[in-house]
Amino acid sequence: MGDVSRQGELTPTVAWLFAAAFLCLVLPARAAVAVYGAGPVGVVAAMTLFVLPLSYTVPPGRALWARRRNPLLVVQAVLTYVPFVVFGQDWVVGLSGLLGGLLLLTVGAPASWVLFGAVLLLEGILRADGSWSLTIWALTAPVNMALALFGLVRLADLVHDMHTTQAELVAMAVARQRLRAAGLLREVIGVRLEAVTVHAKAALALITDSPGQARDRLIEAAGITRQALDRVRVAVARDDRAHGPPKAGREGDTADGIQGGVVAPRVARMVLVVVLCAFSAQTLVNVWETAAGVSAEVGACAVVAVGALQLRHTRDRRDGVRPQGWIWTFTAQTLLSVAPVWVFDEVNLLGMAGFAAGSALLLLPGRWAWAAFGAISLVAGATMAAYSTYGLYDAVYAATGTAAYGLVVYGLSRLTDLALRVEAAHRELATSAMVRERTRVARDTHDLLGLGLSAVALKCDLVVRLIDRDDARARNELGQLLRIAAEAREEVLSVTEDARGQLSFLHELATARDALGAAGVEVRTDLPMAPIPPPIDEVLATVLREGITNVLRHAAAEWCVIRLSAVDETVLLRITNDGARPAEAAGTGLDNLRARVGDLGGRLTAADDGAGRFDLAVEIPLAL
Repeated sequence: MGDVSRQGELTPTVAWLFAAAFLCLVLPARAAVAVYGAGPVGVVAAMTLFVLPLSYTVPPGRALWARRRNPLLVVQAVLTYVPFVVFGQDWVVGLSGLLGGLLLLTVGAPASWVLFGAVLLLEGILRADGSWSLTIWALTAPVNMALALFGLVRLADLVHDMHTTQAELVAMAVARQRLRAAGLLREVIGVRLEAVTVHAKAALALITDSPGQARDRLIEAAGITRQALDRVRVAVARDDRAHGPPKAGREGDTADGIQGGVVAPRVARMVLVVVLCAFSAQTLVNVWETAAGVSAEVGACAVVAVGALQLRHTRDRRDGVRPQGWIWTFTAQTLLSVAPVWVFDEVNLLGMAGFAAGSALLLLPGRWAWAAFGAISLVAGATMAAYSTYGLYDAVYAATGTAAYGLVVYGLSRLTDLALRVEAAHRELATSAMVRERTRVARDTHDLLGLGLSAVALKCDLVVRLIDRDDARARNELGQLLRIAAEAREEVLSVTEDARGQLSFLHELATARDALGAAGVEVRTDLPMAPIPPPIDEVLATVLREGITNVLRHAAAEWCVIRLSAVDETVLLRITNDGARPAEAAGTGLDNLRARVGDLGGRLTAADDGAGRFDLAVEIPLAL
């Protein structure tokens, strides 16, 4: 919708102005009609009917309506029906639609539609005089007014919803994904760690009396841990394949049942079609009452053609793409709205000029759209003044009525289009949020749990070797194994939570020494630098975890050197080991680490010299 704002998006302010502008344009048109049958008092009565609907179209008025809905509806009903008592059949047809629109906006469905039907029924009863044309007018005019107000206000709500609920949608999508990931990780890893803990405790009790059973328990525990270690790298990816992208539910719902726009696309389309058909029916009634012969036939054909062209312009105009041949169809629609008036002197056909004005806003670019909109409205007013007997009153009625229903046509067309786009955008937003969360969980699962699980498996292997050789050390190592397993279980939960405890480089260094020592790898460290800023410390801790995990899984290392230093306001971490296997040296988590380091403006490099020496280096600037 580049004809409204730069990027084709209505802003909430502009959307609210559409509803207010519609009422402000309809007001003088209805007041002009009131002059004929009700005089100056009727004009004042008609104007008062617009006060409360106008208040609902602006945000400050919404607060008042939220607190005083029922009394305000009673006031609107009194203002609507007292003029019937005073003026009778001379009262303006259709103004009860303002009450109907407010009922649709403020009362929940289906009660709102029942009450709206009651308003239409009462209008029909009050207008009953045996005239079929007045009966049709009595039914269609309030429908036009009510649904136009309802649709334009809901358009504003929809735009506001699009601008304000994205964070909520993202949070809901992320929460759903976290629940799913938490359940999956508990199933894949948590349950296995619990089993490892049971085996380790049993082995601790059996070391002295039944060393063979203790070994069996620990061998089984090591196997379970390695199985969990293998699964941890693919669990979330498999969850992605199993669930696929989120699916939409009912029309108007977004991914995984998250509610989409305020007005569902189906309702938006229904409102537009009903308003177009009702307005066309009103014009047909006027033409049949005042014309005869060829004039009536041509007029009826013109009404049907203009309405059909409008449906085509509305239906085919999607995402800035105009319907094929739009120049010709728009030209034909505009001429059919005014040319029969000039040829057959049938001014009632000017009612269809609002469709052409709406199509101008839909089809023409930028300022040309508004220029054409204004020109069509002015031509309608001037034509009415030239062919009618009431001069200025009729000119005001025709010009403002054309502009008002041009806005209705445009607004309701955009409502349908926008409802579909917001539905799709919300689904895409929720999908993207869920995919990002799955990626984050997969990354954190890989980065945070790999070393702990490797350490548990290595401790099991070490204790198996120590039983009957050094039972005291075996018991000590089993105690450490239980502690590491408990920490790993906590980390399984922390992966799917917002408030995860911050990792510490020194804590991870102690864990790394312990895990490498259990694997028989000699560890040398060089750590002369001062305390590290927290964001850098956490990233370095994560790098150390993954680096040591790779040493344990992808190398037959005999030694590993860990160096940390600061040079020219840059923190340098280097992890070097021997025994690297070229085909596997880099492991599978370095892309995750590069992303983490890159977020801090740093750089990660990994190099294999081809002779079994692997070097992982990280540089992060201290000035974040």
